[in-house]
Amino acid sequence: MKCSQLKIVAPKGFTLVEIIVTIIVMGILSVFFIHFMGTAVTDSYKSVELVAGEAEAEGKLEEIIAYFTSKINDDPDNALNAVKINDFGGNVTMEYVEFPAGTETILSSGTSTTLKVTINSPGNDLTTLLTKSRTRNEDPSVKY
Repeated sequence: MKCSQLKIVAPKGFTLVEIIVTIIVMGILSVFFIHFMGTAVTDSYKSVELVAGEAEAEGKLEEIIAYFTSKINDDPDNALNAVKINDFGGNVTMEYVEFPAGTETILSSGTSTTLKVTINSPGNDLTTLLTKSRTRNEDPSVKY
């Protein structure tokens, strides 16, 4: 004797109510996400501009150092005076400085042996000190 059994099969899938509730919850969560992340997304281009500005300033600073290196190899006595602000653009400042007793003193003329070069960039200002590093023409040339 065989007994036939009737199996009750549960329906598979989602009901229409579950799908609608899921869409509504996702909509509410996306509104919160957009509200809190909106400023981060809209201001993200600023970091790219800062990096690009700093890279441009670093390139200009390397150009100034290479120019100074060529001048100090040619004529070490007049190398500092050969570097002129007009040759490198508007966001460059150059000042002759001295450091007596550990403090910085800005000089109005080129009588110092140290030239402070500052390049203003959107992210950070880059500063380097150029100095008359060779005292005699017989000293070895600087390679850059």
